[in-house]
Amino acid sequence: MNRRKIRNVYLSLTGRLKTFQNYSSVVIIIVVIIVLNEGIGYKRYNRNGIVVNDVVSYYAYLPAAVIYHDLSFQFKKDLPKDFEGRIWTRTLPDGRQVLKMSMGVALLVLPFFLIAHLISLLTSLPADGYSTIYQFSVLIAAVFYLMAGLLFLRKVLLRFFNDRLIAIVIIAVVFGTNLFNYSAAEPGMSHVYSFFLFNGFLYFMLQWFEKPSWKSSFLFAIFAGLITLIRPVNILILILPVLYQNGKTFSEHISWLWSQRMKILFMAFIAFLVLLPQLIYWKYSTGSWVYYSYPGERFYFNNPHVIDGLFSYRKGWFVYTPIMLFFVGGFYFLRKKIPELFLPLLVFLILDVYVIFSWWSWWYGGSFGARPMIESYGLLALPFSALVEKVMKQKIRIKIPAVVLLTFLIYLNLFQSAQYRITMIHWAGMSKQVYWKIFLTRKWPENYEKLLILPDDDKAFRGEDEN
Repeated sequence: MNRRKIRNVYLSLTGRLKTFQNYSSVVIIIVVIIVLNEGIGYKRYNRNGIVVNDVVSYYAYLPAAVIYHDLSFQFKKDLPKDFEGRIWTRTLPDGRQVLKMSMGVALLVLPFFLIAHLISLLTSLPADGYSTIYQFSVLIAAVFYLMAGLLFLRKVLLRFFNDRLIAIVIIAVVFGTNLFNYSAAEPGMSHVYSFFLFNGFLYFMLQWFEKPSWKSSFLFAIFAGLITLIRPVNILILILPVLYQNGKTFSEHISWLWSQRMKILFMAFIAFLVLLPQLIYWKYSTGSWVYYSYPGERFYFNNPHVIDGLFSYRKGWFVYTPIMLFFVGGFYFLRKKIPELFLPLLVFLILDVYVIFSWWSWWYGGSFGARPMIESYGLLALPFSALVEKVMKQKIRIKIPAVVLLTFLIYLNLFQSAQYRITMIHWAGMSKQVYWKIFLTRKWPENYEKLLILPDDDKAFRGEDEN
């Protein structure tokens, strides 16, 4: 073997070793496999346990449009008595039916739904949109978008941090938070899809500010439109590009944005096209292009429950996802590490928390922890990464307790996720007494039901304090 061949073999092996040492990519693969395995192990798709609760309204667009060809939902009257699916619609005064939720989740799940439908048509499985294969397709969709969201997150973090650190952050984001539950156990809820979109939005935003091409403008707008289509209030994320100056002074920033006005108009048009199917559906179903599908439900901005939302035993974000104390605490280090993102992310977080916990049902019904915060975990991974980087530079006497604490917080989240799945952590009525009686135990306390404090929906609906 001559020297050139030996050199080529050496370079090939070196390249493969470097690929293997790409820790964060390997971690993403392992994380996705674990989440998928857990989701399969729960077997909720076998007992119609995925398309339930809010998912019923997110999902209903798909069978109605693809299988029953009737978005007026009149087909509900003709369904067989043994039909096991759930279809919930709101009846308007003129008798027309309309879905409560917007169609963003349905659009993202659509490719997986179509595969499930094709399999059903080619086999003897029920092609009704709600049988096991369809429920399983939602799980696969959630895991796919979790993976895609983590890949976008990795790309963003690689701009500022090393690969090993990113691997640690990815593990913390998934296994240390309620994102795990809403990817594996409740994959039909909107949160993992919004998590994917938020991360993609941030990636394309940074790309656009560096090189505002028509391609990056198009992709940036697609993600902005889909974010709004899934959950309209998440339009708050647009505060990021407004405040992101990319090292420019304010006047330079405004001047630069003005120079890109044609691309900004193009992005607004593309985002509008993404939202257009929803507007057409509302026009078809209600007669109005814009329809508020939550009649009577509202935000009470003059009476927010921020303290309850963050610290209460019912659903406190920092109580049921305590690792987030360190994600938020990382803003102290983010200011020096990535100053151009410090203010946009901090302002977004403050506004997001305020708006989320101003909703009349600030605990958001049956849920594990503060579920509306999940979509922003990728954004908050930036300050957390800055904190982790600081810790990694410390002496061993600091690193060891930090690793122990991180391991404990991940274990706590996974343990409490399991408690929630068996309703030991109640979906809406947790109290201080219940929390500490079941803390890190699988033993049910005596008089469990009597220790719960259920929310007073009527008072909350009117914007009154419950206590």
